[in-house]
Amino acid sequence: MNGWIFIDKSKNITSFKVIQRLRKILNIKKIGHAGTLDPFATGILAIAVGEATKSIHYFNQNKVYVFDIVFGVSKDTDDITGRTINKSNIIPSKEQIDKCLRKFIGKHTQVPPQYSAVKVSGQRAYKLARNNKKFVIQSKEVFIKYLKCLRIKNKREFSFAMECSSGTYVRSIARDLGKMLGTYAYVSELRRVKIGKIEEKDIILLDKFEELVHIGKHFEVMHSIREVLDDIPAVQINQELSLKFQNGLSFEYNSKKSENDYLLIESKKKFVGIGKALEGKIKPVRVFNL
Repeated sequence: MNGWIFIDKSKNITSFKVIQRLRKILNIKKIGHAGTLDPFATGILAIAVGEATKSIHYFNQNKVYVFDIVFGVSKDTDDITGRTINKSNIIPSKEQIDKCLRKFIGKHTQVPPQYSAVKVSGQRAYKLARNNKKFVIQSKEVFIKYLKCLRIKNKREFSFAMECSSGTYVRSIARDLGKMLGTYAYVSELRRVKIGKIEEKDIILLDKFEELVHIGKHFEVMHSIREVLDDIPAVQINQELSLKFQNGLSFEYNSKKSENDYLLIESKKKFVGIGKALEGKIKPVRVFNL
């Protein structure tokens, strides 16, 4: 049981609960996810099992979201689950929204929502917010490839699509867009539809996955570590170097890759691990016991 599962998360369940349930279904301890989805959100939840948990850090693919924003109201959570804190009669037009969206494209600085898993002085922000503590969250730089207003859903609600870097908060986009337009805004619907090359056709509902586990066919919907990390350049080595690498030893390798580039290391028989080009050598960063 070493690989990735891409679950289609349903509404009103936390990402942690999905992990808990999968741990029970698969009877496995080593399991984790790449990128939390809020309880009200749906869509692709990337889950690593067994040795694949070692690869979570390297799965930093762009994410695509489709979502709805309601204007004229602000919520303490910046989404539909929160408590209403402000109201306004100002509702922007699609033309006004489109003009503002251009300001978000490219490198963009955003402050995560007060109700988020970001740590502030060692504590989760959402815990501090629930206890009515005053605190400041530092801004972070994210990258937005595109952000489009797709259509007018009703007088106050508009539908959007966005491709962005890992760690981007859609709720912050809504909040900030509302401010730019002189009103308030929150996210009413949110669905993650793509992570890297993983699309909706590659995902499975949790209940359906459990059915496959019972009949032993769940391996058919699991993805290998090598497949999921295929955006990282690969280097094939012989058995001798493979053993050396697995024992934590570097080996000589002339490459044009910069010292910040990761490389997938594999032999003819198996995927061995992740290395880094450093001073004419490949240094082991992560070794997989597959």
